Amino acid sequence: FTHFKQASSELVKSFHIVHDMAGDDDIVAMDIQPSTSASSRIKNGMMKNECVTQVEPIILTQRWTVNNFPTMMKLSRPGICLRSNIFRDQVGSDACWQLCLYPGGKREENANHVSLFLKMSATSPMKEVLVKAEYRFYFLDDNEQPRFSNINIGDFHAKPPKGGHSWGLRNIPKQKVANCVRSDASLVISCVIELMPDVSRVLCRRLQSNAMSPMVEVTQTHNNRELDMLMQGKQTDFIVIADGQEFKVHKYKLIAHSAVFEAMFSHENTKEIMEGKLQITDTTAHALKVMIEFVYLGRLSSPLSSDEIAEVITLAEKYHVNDLKACCEQMLISMTDKGNVADHANLADLHHANHLLEHCIQVMSMNRATVLAGDGWNMLRDSNARLAAFILERMMLSGDNPPPMKRSRV
Repeated sequence: FTHFKQASSELVKSFHIVHDMAGDDDIVAMDIQPSTSASSRIKNGMMKNECVTQVEPIILTQRWTVNNFPTMMKLSRPGICLRSNIFRDQVGSDACWQLCLYPGGKREENANHVSLFLKMSATSPMKEVLVKAEYRFYFLDDNEQPRFSNINIGDFHAKPPKGGHSWGLRNIPKQKVANCVRSDASLVISCVIELMPDVSRVLCRRLQSNAMSPMVEVTQTHNNRELDMLMQGKQTDFIVIADGQEFKVHKYKLIAHSAVFEAMFSHENTKEIMEGKLQITDTTAHALKVMIEFVYLGRLSSPLSSDEIAEVITLAEKYHVNDLKACCEQMLISMTDKGNVADHANLADLHHANHLLEHCIQVMSMNRATVLAGDGWNMLRDSNARLAAFILERMMLSGDNPPPMKRSRV
């Protein structure tokens, strides 16, 4: 009772500390998950609760072409300002942006120079906005190469009622700008802005476990006996061949674990049955060896690379060795990252590996900017436009409770 009383006291103290830190209005709804011990997780085949907060920077770009710029530099007085179109992030942004160009300098003291500024304004004249952003200016030549560039970080602060604040360059030498003018007398300015989103709107997502039910392990002695029968060819009655390499097997093992082999051996007048062997031409000897060993052992005898797994899962699906396919799918899930996620998604779609595809979509949703700008995504889009469109739709609809997967196959 004494221990219980002390624990209760500590719990009450902890609650008051959290209450004081968060405030009354903040303790409205708390996403609390039950704690589970390691032993209970293993016993029940469950994974621990995990969540991730993915904050991706907002990237804004503006390309601005100013024609007849040499004439403007020559004749413009200080203070004459050219303004680009206003641009902004279209999703929940409180700020908008605009480029301001002074061909004759912003003020008298900036004469013989060109001034370029980036202006931030609040979308609401009554709202104060403070934004820290990295902005980059480029003057692009005829080959779209930067002849001039400048990178800075600034704190943009829009206060009502003025509601605007700018950062930039006051004294760019006119000769340096003239060297960037294109052959058609235009000046092409490219601006790239990188800033953080409103983190109060960024949701912490719960990672959905894609782990499948664990397979029942058999004793090592049993496995050794099964493998010994295979390796020594004891009482084998069939041969499977790939890449010129023969594997002596037992029909009953293939029938027990493959619906395709079961159907094959149910017909006595087929070529394979009469010759007592099967030639597989669309796989490798290594992939076939892995599948046969899995049939005998119920597990993989050695680790596989991602390329080897792709070969094995293809063979497993062809012969309906479903447990092997599920095992390959789980390994690919554990190996998926933002660098290979597009390849794994295509592989999942090709072999109807729905658990893997769901995991790939989750990884893509949390790394959108990186994935969509990568070569893997471009290859996927070109080779499997249907899948790319499906993934984009799922990414746009993604949330804490995404809709169930619906796929149509050609």
